[in-house]
Amino acid sequence: MNKISSIRSQVTDWFKQSLEGDKLLQWIIYIILFIVLIIFTISHPPEMLPWRFYGTVLALALLLVLNILWQNWQQTIPAECSKPFEKWIFLLVSGILLLAAVWMGELFNAIFLLFMLCSQATILLGVWPSGLIFSLINMAGWLVVFRLMGADNASLVSFAASIGIGILFVSFLAILLDRYARQTQRAENLLLELQAANLHLETARQKEKELAIAEERVRLARDIHDGLGHHLTVLSIQLQAADKLVTRNPQAAVEAIQQSRIEAQAALDEVRHSVSMMRQSPADTQPLPEVLSNLVKDFDQRTGMRSTFELNGSPSELSSFSRQTLFRTVQESLTNAYKHGKGVREIHVLLEYLPGSVRLVVQDDGQAATAVPDRQPGYGLVGLQERVDQLGGHIQSGPGLTGGFEVEVSIPLQEGIHDPGSAG
Repeated sequence: MNKISSIRSQVTDWFKQSLEGDKLLQWIIYIILFIVLIIFTISHPPEMLPWRFYGTVLALALLLVLNILWQNWQQTIPAECSKPFEKWIFLLVSGILLLAAVWMGELFNAIFLLFMLCSQATILLGVWPSGLIFSLINMAGWLVVFRLMGADNASLVSFAASIGIGILFVSFLAILLDRYARQTQRAENLLLELQAANLHLETARQKEKELAIAEERVRLARDIHDGLGHHLTVLSIQLQAADKLVTRNPQAAVEAIQQSRIEAQAALDEVRHSVSMMRQSPADTQPLPEVLSNLVKDFDQRTGMRSTFELNGSPSELSSFSRQTLFRTVQESLTNAYKHGKGVREIHVLLEYLPGSVRLVVQDDGQAATAVPDRQPGYGLVGLQERVDQLGGHIQSGPGLTGGFEVEVSIPLQEGIHDPGSAG
């Protein structure tokens, strides 16, 4: 069954490719010439001289063969490689063979063969001027042949008028066939381009999906580091304090353990928040200055480091992603100061709203760290750098002007009000 369907499909494709435009016209010419040849062979007058009979059959047969060879040759070369003089030679030889067949076989009623040849000229040479010139030459040849066959002047004038009208009709018909073929080819080319564009869009959509997945993974990694990492760091500090105080100050150890339980619950809440509310920023529920102030106070109470928060300027509207970026910057800076800072006693956080930007500075008073050549920045700072870059801002981190370590972030307000991606 599949084999039959395959054969049927191949046959359908062959007919579709072969029976359109100039190919359809060529097949019509094949059929007409073959039918004329068969009819003439069967029904020729008995009194016709043998040389006329065989000469007519030979001329019609050569004309049929010439058309077949021409069509096959045209299919083997690109259209732009076919030269005008080759078309003229084919048409002139065809015209001579046709006139010879009409004269020798006295085919008075075969005027349709003239129209057939004129339509070929219109397709191959165009209507103006080459196609029209060839048609006029061909018509003149037919008038000469008819004159030789004994036609009078009145008959020639009537015949010329009929031929002229027929040539106009055939020319317009040939133009329609040619334009139909061109439109069909153009439609097929557009279909192929559309299919290629759809394939390209599908590939781009797949890449975009993969990129979105990668970005979401990076965002989750930043969330875990910035949020959960902060709580686990404080939890570790409290447990270390409890371990040291359990024998010499049990009450303080109990308080440290209680604080550890609070931090563990906060870490659990952070995990739940990251999983179930990925697109909601922790800084969305309250104004940013209030969120940062509470974060600094909480850090001050839990670590014993003197931490202060300062607000300058009137708060401006910021996107969720911008508020979350500033929140994570403070969170990461406080955690790094506690874990890596040497001699840090005081940390100051400044949030400043300027006319065209919002500026955040986190500075401690610790000892300047010794520079290590080729040392890569920590994952937390890399994550902050990615966030700030998405907002069109800039971030700097390193020794402060008055000592210690300083992290400064600046975000343009026109970028800060647009959310470039998922918050968090």
